[in-house]
Order: sequence, then structure tokens, then C-alpha cells
Amino acid sequence: MSRRKRFLVGVSLLLAVSMINTVLAQQPPPNVNRCKSRWVLNPLQAMNFGGFAIEAGSGTITMNSLGGLSSTGLISLSPSVPVTTFSANVDNTLGVTCATYGFTLDWNVLPAPLTGPGTAIPLNNVRVSIPDYGLTDVTLPQTIAANPGNSIPFTMVLYGELAVSSPQTAGTYVSPAFTVDLIQSGTATPVSGTASATSFTPLSIIETIPMNFGTIAGGAIAGTVVLDTSGGRTPTGDIQVLASGPGNAASFQVSGEPNQAYTLVYGDGVLANASGQQIGLSAFTDNSSGTIPGIGSATFQVGATLNVGANQPAGLYSTTNGGGNPYTVTINYN
Repeated sequence: MSRRKRFLVGVSLLLAVSMINTVLAQQPPPNVNRCKSRWVLNPLQAMNFGGFAIEAGSGTITMNSLGGLSSTGLISLSPSVPVTTFSANVDNTLGVTCATYGFTLDWNVLPAPLTGPGTAIPLNNVRVSIPDYGLTDVTLPQTIAANPGNSIPFTMVLYGELAVSSPQTAGTYVSPAFTVDLIQSGTATPVSGTASATSFTPLSIIETIPMNFGTIAGGAIAGTVVLDTSGGRTPTGDIQVLASGPGNAASFQVSGEPNQAYTLVYGDGVLANASGQQIGLSAFTDNSSGTIPGIGSATFQVGATLNVGANQPAGLYSTTNGGGNPYTVTINYN
């Protein structure tokens, strides 16, 4: 008798589950009135334009949908601060059917300038991309028409442009929260985000001691004189260095944002004598640490290679003579 009771109870549970599944399967898809209040918009990351420095005048920093930056004017960009677009995930708790009714994305609170320790930085030309809907570089409002092919969840990406003017006080700048609404059948569901950027003290580099290869003697065979950062000279080929004119490495002072890394890029130069004969200058070396110290400035030395021709005419050679061309040093934040 006890076995039969246990068997009957098991059958009754199975029948109950079957009946529930049948009822669920018969429910109609959600209509737009049920859908409109069930949207969920979750921010994934804020918009950040990274680090920058502006030396003079004015310029722009433009972000694309992938978080890539470009600039105009005397602005240097630093990858030491991560760059991110604003992105948000959009879904509906009642399922994908809710997207098929269509909806509109529009501003509720417009983007405002970034504020910080100095002059506010305008945030302009904010655009939107929704890869799942094939939308790139559009502006709000943006209407997604009713369509059975509309899909959720999807991600929307926002990015824009900063208008920067010098002088820009160093520090972090952040915008007030902006808000985008998803509007369906008169009901708005918001998502908010911010934009930020970090202004660095502009880099400055000054030559304090000019480079001097001293006195050398050429010969019938071309050669070089390698000047190291300590002022030592190493000749090659048929070249001699004379002790009567020892020469010295160049010295530079660099200043900028404390503890920020930088890179140096050199451009070749040309030395010429009074008659216009030339000697090439290339292959630069330096003993820079590559980082602005905590005090905000540092000094480093630069050496290079002098490329002396065979039977090079005698004379005082300089980059400032007619036919000469000074070498260049370009510094940028990392």
C-alpha cells in the first residue's frame, strides 16, 4: 500500500508541471505597453580623453568610436592615461520582442563643459554609434523604427570633441553627468555618464650648451667622429681628433608634468663652412631618463655622429653658416 501512494504522488507532480508549462507556452508576446517600462540601460564605462598638454593658442582633441584620438593645434597627447568612449548596454527584461516596436534615443541632459582647476573645457559634437544597428557617427535624437529585425541587448557608444585653449592649468577635468533617454510609447528610461580629461603641464626643452665636435683633421678617406654624451670623441676612417680642441656634448634642460614619461625624436642636421662645403650630422644619442622628475625639470646631454667626407675642405663648420641646417629635438609625452 505505501509503495502505491508514493507512486501516485509522483504522477500528480508531473502532471502539475506539465500543466504550468502548457499555460506559459500559451502566453502572448509582450505588447508595447508592457515593454516600455521594462528597459534596462547600464553604463559600462565613462568617456575619458586621456592626458594632453597644449603649448600655445587653441586646438581640438577628437575621439572616434574606437577610442582613438587625433588633435589639431599645438596639442600633444599622452597615452599614459587610458582613453575610453562612453558605452552602455541596453536590454529589456521582457525580451527581444520589445525592440521590434521601435524606440527613440534622445538627450535628456545635454553634455556640458569639463570643469577642473582651470578654464572649463567645452565638450562638443558628441556622436553615437550602435554597431548592432549599423549606425555610426550619428547625432541624437535617433529613432529606431519598428522592425522585426531589431535586436537586444545592444551597446551604444558615445564620443566627442574637446575644445582646448592655452594656458590650461594642469589637473583633472570632469563634466557634469549627461543623460540619454530611451523613449518608447511615451516612457523614457535614462542612462547617465560623464566625460573627463587630464591636462599636463606643457613640455619645454631648452638647449643650455651647444654641441661642439672640437678640432678634427680630415684625410684622404672619409670617416666619422662619434661624440658621446660625456664629450668623448671616437674617430673612424682617416680622421683625427686634436687635443687642442676637445669639444663637448650638447646639454638640454627639459621641464613638464612631474613623473610623466616622454620621448625624444631627433632630426639630422648639416654643418657648413664659410664657402658652403657641408658635413652631415646624424645618429644622435642622449642620457635622458625619459621621465620628468618630481621637481618638474631635469638636464641631459646629447651626442651625435659627424660624417666627414674624404679630403674635406678646412674651415669652421657650423649649422648656422650658409648651407648649414640645425638638427632638431622633438619631445612628446608618452
